Amino acid sequence: MSKAIQSTSGTIKFRLKDVNSKTETSIILDYSFGRNNRLKFATGYKVAPQNWDKANQRIRAISTIENREKVNKDLLRFSSEFVNQISNLSEAEKQNRKILKSLLEKIIRETEELEKPITSFFEFADDYIKIKENQAKNIGAVKLSPITVRSYKQTVSRLKEFNKELKYDLDFESIDLKFYYTLIQYLEKKNYSINTIGKHIKNLITILNRASEEGVNTTFKYRHREFKAVSEETVSIYLTESEIDALFTADLSKTKDWELARDIFLIGYYTGQRVSDYNGITKEQIKVFNGKEVFEFKQKKTNKKVYVPIHPRVKAILKDRYDGGLPRKYNDPDINEYIKEAGRIAKINEQISVQRTIGGKKVNKTVPKYSLIVSHSARRSFCTNAYLSKMPTMDIMAISGHSTEQEFYKYIKVTPQERAVKIADSAFFQ
Repeated sequence: MSKAIQSTSGTIKFRLKDVNSKTETSIILDYSFGRNNRLKFATGYKVAPQNWDKANQRIRAISTIENREKVNKDLLRFSSEFVNQISNLSEAEKQNRKILKSLLEKIIRETEELEKPITSFFEFADDYIKIKENQAKNIGAVKLSPITVRSYKQTVSRLKEFNKELKYDLDFESIDLKFYYTLIQYLEKKNYSINTIGKHIKNLITILNRASEEGVNTTFKYRHREFKAVSEETVSIYLTESEIDALFTADLSKTKDWELARDIFLIGYYTGQRVSDYNGITKEQIKVFNGKEVFEFKQKKTNKKVYVPIHPRVKAILKDRYDGGLPRKYNDPDINEYIKEAGRIAKINEQISVQRTIGGKKVNKTVPKYSLIVSHSARRSFCTNAYLSKMPTMDIMAISGHSTEQEFYKYIKVTPQERAVKIADSAFFQ
């Protein structure tokens, strides 16, 4: 018969942190509640594995261990008080890891007060953003883009406005399909574009997923297949060779963020890779074949290994601004924002007609070309310009990683007129 203590919502066991330890190891309270939900908490006591009675979950009756009776009594008290405290919680609170952990803090660590539990959607969302903002400021290894943090803040602000104006009483329990369509309708009336609406839905789902993981949210109606981020295809542009020249020569020395984004973008252009491959190249990827320096890429999307000659302009960028090294990896959202500023300085001002859905209506407008530049424009520009320069299609595909010519021709941005001129230069028409 199991010696585990059964509560109304979970099972408590005491385990050793390291059963193979040669010295004393911590005694851990292991609480299992629901499917795949476990909480482990150090009791503050240690014991040598050979002195631990696993079956009865207590220290063995060994005369040389003077405080064994106190430790065993405390273990029994910890579990008993924890079960009693759990019985006073609501069903939602019984799944909240923060609340459960704070109970153990009070019982085992004898803290004076329980941390006020987060229970509402907006409390959790604000706390989530605060944590992410601190990550963006303080933790270099997992640095989060300030632009991403700002995007979360904008989403929560729009939700608070929605809640106030419609008196919706928004909380986890009310986030369902009815809420989803009401929110979209509300944002459309505010004249937001369909992609901006999709961004807010995506951010909301991220916050809800985290709340569910932490046990704060126990309502999963938002996981319905219709509850998804909406989007529409945007205009995909490529930069001509003269526009690439302008971007390369633009003086961005006074705005280092823009300069870094421009340099990474140009490396992407001259290598023809996806941003996931060209952003964050390391020195180890530089190889030499027959006296020629090349970059070695193992493409993340396709797992293909490709080799790309290092363009003289890339060498100039590395020499002039990075002491022969490579620029550090940059957040993709930052590249997308700052490459537009670099394009503006480079006067990439051709007017482009675009169609967008704003406020639920199709709207045609004209925008400067620089406002449409994103990190992926680098690879598309390479493929298109390489094709127009008469580089063999199979050679371009060997660099870009496209699998078929059909796929490649759909990808590049060549007008029928440009293609006709290229065909006219072929040997057949000479």
